[in-house]
Amino acid sequence: MDRPDQLAATNESQSNETPSNESNSNDTLRLLNGPPTITLTPTEAQICTLLQDVVSSIYQAQPSNPPLVLRIAGGWVRDKLLGLPSHDIDIAVDHMSGYDLAQHVAQHLETSGQAPRSVAKIASNPERSKHLETATTVILGQAVDFVNLRSETYNADSRIPHITYGTPLEDAMRRDITINALFYNISDNQVEDWTQRGLDDLRSGVVRTPMEPQRTFEDDPLRVLRVVRFASRFGYTVDEPTAQALGCEEVRRALDAKISRERVGAEVALMASGPRPLMAVRLLIAHALYPVVFRSPAALDSSSVLPVHVAEQLTHEVLAMLDTPELVDRLPMHIFSADSTETRRLLVLAAYLHPYHASLVTDGKRQVPAALVVMRDALKMSNHDTDTVVALHALASHVASTAASLLDSPTEVSRSHLGLEIRRAARLWPLAVVYAAALDSMNTSDAAAGKDKVVAKYVAYAEHVESRGLVQAYEVKHLVDGKRAASILGVRPGPVIKRVLEQVMVWQLDHPEGSREQCEAFVRDAGLPSDTA
Repeated sequence: MDRPDQLAATNESQSNETPSNESNSNDTLRLLNGPPTITLTPTEAQICTLLQDVVSSIYQAQPSNPPLVLRIAGGWVRDKLLGLPSHDIDIAVDHMSGYDLAQHVAQHLETSGQAPRSVAKIASNPERSKHLETATTVILGQAVDFVNLRSETYNADSRIPHITYGTPLEDAMRRDITINALFYNISDNQVEDWTQRGLDDLRSGVVRTPMEPQRTFEDDPLRVLRVVRFASRFGYTVDEPTAQALGCEEVRRALDAKISRERVGAEVALMASGPRPLMAVRLLIAHALYPVVFRSPAALDSSSVLPVHVAEQLTHEVLAMLDTPELVDRLPMHIFSADSTETRRLLVLAAYLHPYHASLVTDGKRQVPAALVVMRDALKMSNHDTDTVVALHALASHVASTAASLLDSPTEVSRSHLGLEIRRAARLWPLAVVYAAALDSMNTSDAAAGKDKVVAKYVAYAEHVESRGLVQAYEVKHLVDGKRAASILGVRPGPVIKRVLEQVMVWQLDHPEGSREQCEAFVRDAGLPSDTA
């Protein structure tokens, strides 16, 4: 291959720079018909001009050295060709270290009268997929990274490669997928496709590896999850050889052995928050990757785990419920938004982990939900995400039971019963309603009529919460605190007072207009719980 496929690029800016969606839409296809061009924003055009000025000044000072050629690499090129916003500019350098070039850029900015910016050197960190030292600085308010073109070789025991400086072809071929292997040559305003497949794959909506897929995946198994993530992000098809390699036993073993669980969890989080989380989990299941990604605790009895296809079914139902205005519009907007990426991400994570929802496992001296251990150990998710997933699993059955009672005999469900449920769920209660509704819908045999009944059931639940003034019941404070309750009852503060305060909250929820004096009278009359008196 003597030279890459090249496409002209333009520097004209436009008022509406990028569409907001990430789909393989007709608009996207039109962008790629004919020779596609990259349209730079004014800031991007200024950055490219400045970098060319730096290159010229370096060559003038060192004319015996070959002139530098700078390329913007990877995702920025892909996204610009698709008309999508892109904020990560990675400059690939050929004959100088990225750090040295960044220092030249900083010096150029200072000598041209602009405020000097520091250059940060980022050490290599293979566990974070940073295999080569990079440098970063800020140009015209835009963070820009600088890294060398490189070549990689691997041994069988590690995903950490041996790095050497490389050519554009070597750098492109070592990347994960062809659509991420494109370059924009700043020197001649050309898009370069050294794999000779990236542009066609972008036009056709195909995800494939630049090199033979099984070798690519065994070298760095993280690429398996990146294939799934990018295919689901753009709604692209995984080409057949790549698909066959995704789930082969050797690749799955390599993924389990070589990739840190932090990296696995980071990819899963991006899938869950991406535009097509259902497609992502379908790919994981179809290629037998689910058990590797959501690795089961060693001590877990596998007979208690649901089939993995439940994760796919429930993800479908969760997304369907979030797209059901009759339900989500009844939930309080100040604590819930169906359009929130965070809302959807947490519900999708709970659906992904649902096969483990009813399983317990020994963790030290405790029995804990298996989903907690999977989130904590197999995915290294944050405490917040782990606690939320476990809570949604636990809350769903309670919400479902109360929703059924409210539908059948609403007067028999006391205000305190419903209020205590909202207090247990706290700000998660709207998510718990959506999750419980999704579970009900999944388990309903009559898909069409059944869903309508399910939605009506949980709409009624939300309406009861609102009409009974319980939307923020979790913020209600005790009218009588523990110290005052102990004084009234003539006992020392201790565990028994906790039970007294539970009775106090039930009384308050059932007597929303009650005063502190009335509550104190209730404590005095009720006395200690019968089994402690």
